[in-house]
Amino acid sequence: MQIEHEYGVPPRQVLDVLTDAEFLRARGERFGAPAPSTVERAATGAIVTTPRQIPLGEVPSAFRRYVGDGQLLQTDTFNEVSDERVGGIWVTDAGSAPVTMQGTHSITAAGGGSRYVVTADVKVSVPFVGGMLAGEVTKFLGKLVRKEQEFLAEWLAAR
Repeated sequence: MQIEHEYGVPPRQVLDVLTDAEFLRARGERFGAPAPSTVERAATGAIVTTPRQIPLGEVPSAFRRYVGDGQLLQTDTFNEVSDERVGGIWVTDAGSAPVTMQGTHSITAAGGGSRYVVTADVKVSVPFVGGMLAGEVTKFLGKLVRKEQEFLAEWLAAR
């Protein structure tokens, strides 16, 4: 999966918002995070840790037993920062759920602003239905990433 969105600000400014405590709090409230995100800054970038809650009501009943309580922890590591590009990876820890999700962040300078591309790779290790479940998770994840990128655009426009 690959989702992209364009913004009218340079890559570093997008990163500044993605690591801003106020933005992260507002994003968490909007998208139902069970606890606040934390940010760890480093000379080469930043690490954002975000608790996530899968809305269990949206999980098909046949698959609910595989997602446990629906809580997972997402870690975004932005470790490539320049005026032209911000890059990094994201991974999730889903506890005992048989799902792995990971991907990349790429924010590149484009036309006086930037293009933000998020990729995702979803794997579910459940016999017979793993591929179907991975497809459902990928669909949900795509919707969430699009909504979060739109929220980021709203946030940037309001500042």
